Amino acid sequence: MLEKRYYKVVAKCGHVGRNNYIPIAFAVTAIDGKEAAKLVRNFPRVKHNHKDAILSCIEIPYIDYLELKKINLNDEYLKCKNIQQQRKIKNFNDRIIKEELFLNDLKESRNIVKAKYIYKIKVLKEIKKFEDKEYGYLY
Repeated sequence: MLEKRYYKVVAKCGHVGRNNYIPIAFAVTAIDGKEAAKLVRNFPRVKHNHKDAILSCIEIPYIDYLELKKINLNDEYLKCKNIQQQRKIKNFNDRIIKEELFLNDLKESRNIVKAKYIYKIKVLKEIKKFEDKEYGYLY
């Protein structure tokens, strides 16, 4: 039987604005790093839909595991239930980090490229229709 190990998994946590996150280190016991990352991805507040939600996964000794558990138990951000409690936290805005690349920007850029492509096809079809009528080309 495989022995459980202790891991420190840093994840992007949300509920701090659309394009922002707070990195939180979670203490987890797991068989390997992949399992630890998978467990943390399903924790509350972690940005589940982000491909890069897990920032790092490091094996740690038991003493560090207990310290990290204690830190998370006393973390006001992980305790709060609503935005009003979140706003009362001192220096809360200092912990917030802006996302480098937003999923929405990717979607918008893809849509723009797709729209340009469709427009180009329509324009080419109109030119072809005009040439067919004007010069009597048969394609």
